[in-house]
Amino acid sequence: MNRQRTIRFAFMVYDTHRCSHEALIAIVRARGRYSPQYRTAALRHLVMDAPLEVTGGRPFAERRRRVRQHYGI
Repeated sequence: MNRQRTIRFAFMVYDTHRCSHEALIAIVRARGRYSPQYRTAALRHLVMDAPLEVTGGRPFAERRRRVRQHYGI
């Protein structure tokens, strides 16, 4: 990733930090409305906030798959 792209993604992560849980799910599901990077930033917060029963303490990629399956995203 180049520097500008990394900085832009960091701002997207910061921007989605204040969203509620329901809003994050809506952002991730809205394919035509938000950019893939913005949806990824929202999914990152969902994965980090997911309960241990869902994630199982796995590495990030596996936790992301489990969270997507759990919420039907």
